[in-house]
Amino acid sequence: MKTIVVNVPEKKENYFMSLFKKHHLKMRVLEREEDEDLMAKWIDEGMESEEIPKEKIYEYMRKHGINC
Repeated sequence: MKTIVVNVPEKKENYFMSLFKKHHLKMRVLEREEDEDLMAKWIDEGMESEEIPKEKIYEYMRKHGINC
């Protein structure tokens, strides 16, 4: 199973939630604090597995205003 993070505009939240339910997909809505904690965990896992270069992770974080 893979995890995909989707940033959904608030106005479209109900649409996406119904779409996920329709296709029996597991979903979880994160608050900003949870989002940052989870992102840090995934970054650590990615660095350990060496599947994603560190530079790409830092570039993504800078683009999305996450302090690194």
